[in-house]
Parts: sequence; structure tokens; C-alpha cells
Amino acid sequence: MKKLINNAIIFGLMIVLTAGCSESFLDKNHPGVLTLDKLYHTSEDFNAALAGCYQSIMGPATYNVYIGDIPGDNVFITSYQPSGAMVDIDKLVVSALNSDLNTDWSNNYTTIQRVNLLLDKLAGSPLSDTDKKLFAAEAKFLRAYSYFSLVRIFGGVPVYDKVTDIATIYDVPRSSTDDVFKLVISDLTEAKNIDSYRTSANQAKAGGKASTVAAKTLLGKVYMWKKDFANAETTLADVIATSGKQLETLSVLFDPDQPFNKEIIFSINYDRVGNFSSPFVTASIPYNCPVGIYPNVTTKGGSGVFMIEPAFLRKFSPDDKRASQLIATTAFSNLGIFDTWNYSTKYLDLKTTFNYWSGANTIILRYADVLLMYAEALNENGKTAQAYTYINQVRTRAGLPNLTAGFTKAQMFQALADERAKEFLLEGDRWFDMVFRGLPFLKQEMNSYIPNAYLTQNRIITVKENCLLFPIPDTQIQIKPVLTQNPGY
Repeated sequence: MKKLINNAIIFGLMIVLTAGCSESFLDKNHPGVLTLDKLYHTSEDFNAALAGCYQSIMGPATYNVYIGDIPGDNVFITSYQPSGAMVDIDKLVVSALNSDLNTDWSNNYTTIQRVNLLLDKLAGSPLSDTDKKLFAAEAKFLRAYSYFSLVRIFGGVPVYDKVTDIATIYDVPRSSTDDVFKLVISDLTEAKNIDSYRTSANQAKAGGKASTVAAKTLLGKVYMWKKDFANAETTLADVIATSGKQLETLSVLFDPDQPFNKEIIFSINYDRVGNFSSPFVTASIPYNCPVGIYPNVTTKGGSGVFMIEPAFLRKFSPDDKRASQLIATTAFSNLGIFDTWNYSTKYLDLKTTFNYWSGANTIILRYADVLLMYAEALNENGKTAQAYTYINQVRTRAGLPNLTAGFTKAQMFQALADERAKEFLLEGDRWFDMVFRGLPFLKQEMNSYIPNAYLTQNRIITVKENCLLFPIPDTQIQIKPVLTQNPGY
């Protein structure tokens, strides 16, 4: 994906330079001017445009981690950041004025707009039919990812499945969640064919791009979210049977230099350069922590956004490798206050340099998720005994014994929730997992955490009826009055 993003920047510069070639927007085109239509002509042009679509999901992938973990019971933002948009999300006092929610909304629609433009230009291009299908399938995977991100956070949102004229774009109301999911499923159904459109040579160079396995896995996740457990079971069983994916050791799984290991299905692959550095390089370590976490960094750093709740750590048994290998603890004095901090090492890149440029990857889909989702689908479909095989694979990798036989459906439901909480800590799943299980479950888990929260300000959190969805950003409603607000905001 790194090469793709470089192409995206070049493509963007070409558009800017094109605009600068003319003294007036009313000037007629002439052979010396590079128009937008001429940019969408060759395979190289569409590769660059597609790279722009890949580049634009970096923002949503980042915010999915923030929004997927910070409001939950597993992490908190250090007290040295007492206020701000993300702190409000941490305290569940979110309003429609929250700037981070507006940024996430805008980032997702940037991807959607780029995809729609690519698809529009692709239809009339001279490319071969196979190339057209490949570009369309990859682009639709990215559009599906953006709409799935939006619908989980906001519910029904405006659906744009083609280029929309600026005169009418503001008149498109929110669609129902069902209609959003219809487009997502349609896009992913087409994206499932990605690999069949690639030559063997292109397939060998497709690392970092969307794939058939990625499309099937995301489709299975969508079916799970919709509680269509029958289709989820079928789809995820296919991934397990045909993908060739497997669990890796934890050290390999989160190694920045092994982004294409056998467990990762789709991820954002960062690099140790300025424009492509991991967004979590300082967020995942304690605020103003002493030198030593990153061996090549000689200055204090860290913003302390993802500090792990001490109460959450008690969910891990002493033998759990996910705690011993992926969670670290440090104690030090800051601003005259001595404190102990627990933080995840999933986003550490030990080759990070003095400027905090990091190649730590943001994993979006991986095989452990397939196994646990499949176990969940089996359990929901009344096949609890069969679910053991798949949850136990994840537990074995963590160094834990198999679950005790004889669980009821309700017991397996809770066991899977607990396993997911530990397995996907700081990967953007915990909040969404609780919401997926419904308001009673969300209240059960949060009300167990709140009295034991590390920060005093988080011990007064109230889980309200409306918190299953976040508010539609007020900025969007102001420019598109046709939008309606979610209840309770």
C-alpha cells in the first residue's frame, strides 16, 4: 500500500497542476492542457486514482480504533489531557459538536467520493473488461469499508452510489440502515471476485491491496453486525476452508516488518518516513514517558491516549501471553506526580527514530477475528458445541487451556465477548462488540467497569439509552439541513 499512496500523491499533484495551467476556469481545453478526463485513460492513471482511494481510508481506519476502544471499558485517556473531543467520547458525554466525529464522517465520505469518481470514469475508459472489473472490485471494497464504518457509528447515513452533482448532493437524506447495508453487501459481493481478475504476476504483487479473502471476511463481519447469522456462518466457513490463513505467533503478528504475515488479511501498512508514519506511535505510550520505550528515541514523548484500565487487566489470567507479551507497565514521576501506567505494545516499532516516525501497522482484518466470529455465528445458530473448536484455537495461541465443555448458549455468548475483549484490545473492536450485543449487555459491562475506573471523571459515566449510536455531526446538518439527528442528541 505504501507504493500506492505515493502514486496517489503524484495523481493529486497532477490535478492541482492541471487547474493551474489555465488563466480562467472558462478557458476552452487545448492540446497542451491536461484535463481530468485525460487523467483517467490508462491503467497507470486508474492505479493512481485507486491509490487515492486506499490512501483516504487511513483516516477512517485510525478513527475506528479511537472510537472502537476509547468509549469502552478497556482504555482511558491520561488525566494530563483533561478535555477535548476524544475525552468527551471517553466520558460518553458526546454532542453533535464533537470535532472528531465530524472528521471521521468527512474522511469516510472522501473515500466514497473518490470511489464514485473512479467508477464513473472507468465505465467509459478504453481499459479491457477484466481490468475494469478489477479496478471496480477493489474500489467497491473500499467504499464498503467506509459505509460499514459510518453505519456502525451513526446508523443510517446518506447513500451515494454514483457521482452526485453538487447542486443535488445536499438534498440527499439519510438512508435507512438496511439500505446502507444493501449497498455494502452488494459492493462486497462484487469484491469477492478480486483475485479472479488478477494475473498470477499481479497477484504476487498485490500485497497490501484488497483481496478476495478480505472481501469475504468483511462481508462475514457485516452479516454478523446485521445479525444474519446464517449467512455469516456460511461466509466465514468459506474463509476458513479456502483462505490459507492461519494464526501466527504474537511476536510475528505485530512485527512492523512482517506486514504480510499469514494471519493478517487486510491492514494499513505504514513506513518510517514522515508522511506515512503510524498515527499511534505516541498515542499508545504513556504521557511524557521517560526515554527507553523506543531505543532510538532520546527525548521524552507520548500522549497517553490509550492507557489500559487496571481493572481491565484483571480479565487476563496469569498465563495469558496476550498480557505478558503485548502489555507493558512503567512507573515514573511526571509533573511531580508518581504514577504507574499500563500500555499495549501492539503499535510499538522498536526501530522508531528520534523524530517518532514509525512503521507500526493498523490491522483491520485478521484470521483470529474470522475464528471468533465463526464461533459466534455457530453459537447463535444453536451449534454451541461446534463453537469450541474455533474459540479454543485462539485460546491455545494465547497459552490458555480449552474452555470447559458443556456451556449453554448464554455462557458461550459471554465467553466469546470476554475472549474478543482480550484478543482485540486496542484494535478498535471493544465498543462495537458491546454495541453489537445490545444495550443490556453494554450496560452490564460498563456498569461493572465504571465504579472501578482509573480516572475519577470516568466513575460518573452514565450509559444512556441513545449511546448505541453517536450523533450526526452538527456541521453536516448545517450544510445539509435535510439530515435528521439521532434520538437523544
